[in-house]
Amino acid sequence: MPRPAASAEPRVHRASRGRGFTLFEVILVCAMLTILAAAVVPRLVVIERQREEKTILEVEDLLRMFAFRNSAGLQQVGLTYDGAAGTLALWIMDLDPRNPDGARIWQQDRLSSPVEFPEEMGVESVSSDESSLAPEAWTITSHPDGSRPRIDLSLRGKEKSARLVLETYSNAPRRGDDPRVEIRDAIDLDAEGSGYDPW
Repeated sequence: MPRPAASAEPRVHRASRGRGFTLFEVILVCAMLTILAAAVVPRLVVIERQREEKTILEVEDLLRMFAFRNSAGLQQVGLTYDGAAGTLALWIMDLDPRNPDGARIWQQDRLSSPVEFPEEMGVESVSSDESSLAPEAWTITSHPDGSRPRIDLSLRGKEKSARLVLETYSNAPRRGDDPRVEIRDAIDLDAEGSGYDPW
């Protein structure tokens, strides 16, 4: 059987030609991405809001622990905020484990965990006994006589914010973003000349 003669024409491979997307395909992909984004973005916002709410509740618990440790113990206690690290921790003046006979030192409380703030959240303002502190880094301690200052703390996040006030006489902070709670500024009745007025 004779072989067919080779063709002088070059072979063109159809697979080597590039094929672009049609306008319909581009529109279809854009519509699918829009639907996917509409489903995912609200969930991400809800997750961020829940994370910030959890952090606010952890700060409330730490303030509650500050008040409890101050009223139940004989040691001084303190709250320390580090804005660069994004942490709020409870500290206690206790015996030095390396030198039990020496002076007491400040060390982090072993019974409570520090609060770690989400990346977009931090302390907006803070005051101790009506004295404003730098919101980036601060320390508030109880007094050596066993009393403690009034703490007014405002937190701000991307989705949530809250104002927490721990009065000197209370063991739990009040939350200012709760519409049922009204936080009023302290009034010195003696300074206003109303110290002996009947209530």
